[in-house]
Amino acid sequence: MAEGEKQKGKAKRPKADALVTWKMEWFPVQVPQNKQYTDRLVSIVEKRVRRTPVIYALYNHGRLVNVGQSDQGIARMKNQINSNKKRMWFDRFAIYTLAKRRQLNDVEALMNRIMWPQKAGKNFMRARNLADPVRGDVRRWASAESRKITRTLRPLERKLNRSANQLDRKEKRIRKSYLKRIEKAKDKNRQRHLRSERDKRLKVLNTARKRLQPWRNAIVQWNAKLKTFQNLKV
Repeated sequence: MAEGEKQKGKAKRPKADALVTWKMEWFPVQVPQNKQYTDRLVSIVEKRVRRTPVIYALYNHGRLVNVGQSDQGIARMKNQINSNKKRMWFDRFAIYTLAKRRQLNDVEALMNRIMWPQKAGKNFMRARNLADPVRGDVRRWASAESRKITRTLRPLERKLNRSANQLDRKEKRIRKSYLKRIEKAKDKNRQRHLRSERDKRLKVLNTARKRLQPWRNAIVQWNAKLKTFQNLKV
């Protein structure tokens, strides 16, 4: 056999600073028509792994069903495999050996939290909680954005209200003035002329009101944006 072929068959040694030293992924637990396969597989893996700290994952039809750990090689996974012979709740497995035993709990907790975030499960041993400072930063940012929007929104609201009130007062004066003039006018033609004149002036006011509509739309949008920041919960 050539020297290159010999080297190709050898397993590479893991680096000294590696988290995972060995891996075996997506391995079948059972082989059809061979009852001895499972026991022999467990025996071979057990000799290879020995008492190395292990993280294992169990799959059923491509779906992860369990993640576990053992500081005594595959002892716990061996029990899972023996129980699996009766009811076949997983068909493949993966094994990852770790360099240090103290990493077991953290790695298992990390895998469980990523796969099943709704379940609390185990906590990390020495990890500090990043969520609280991040929440604080997000709330401060939301508060700053709310103040910026408020500084833009409030003057716009005041300007719109002032313009709308002016138009309302002007309409009230016009209606009151023309009402008196129409009542005093005895000629029907004169009354019709005054009503027509009043309606023209009111139409001008309604046109002015329509020009305020873009302001109202902008205020509605700014208020909706402001509410998203005020109600932001993380």
